[in-house]
Amino acid sequence: MLDKAINMYTSLKKFNEANELIKKHGKNRDGGNQLLDPVILIKQAEFERDSGNWKEAASLFQQAKKHKEAIDLYANQGNLDQIMELCRGLDKKTNTPEIELCAKYFRRAGHHTFAKQAYLRLGDLKALMNLHVECQKWDEAFMLSKQNPDMEGMIYLPYADWLSA
Repeated sequence: MLDKAINMYTSLKKFNEANELIKKHGKNRDGGNQLLDPVILIKQAEFERDSGNWKEAASLFQQAKKHKEAIDLYANQGNLDQIMELCRGLDKKTNTPEIELCAKYFRRAGHHTFAKQAYLRLGDLKALMNLHVECQKWDEAFMLSKQNPDMEGMIYLPYADWLSA
């Protein structure tokens, strides 16, 4: 009976009422005692996204722990600051793909500093070196190669090409 009522409310886009039922009965559909049901949050986020309310949708996706969807929404709007804020809150052990996605969007936007921070969070020095070379941050690339001599070979040819241009 409870599930039917919740489904009815979510079908009618009455997400607050659905969550009130969950609060009243003390458990969400994932079996936890959270105040907001992740399934309802996702449905509400999808509704907000489809309605063009991308900020609200991204926030709801974050609350539902659907970080990839939130990152994609922020990226589609060019909101790198929000992606970085989200990225800083992600755990490397459980959210490596999401942090890599953040780095990809930062690189695509040409934001070296944010991409660098994401790669450092991951501990991905090879990707960091590629970033430095791609962005022609030669001082940082050479400093990284001094700390990691096995990476020296990644610099010399691109640096020579850059000098000859």
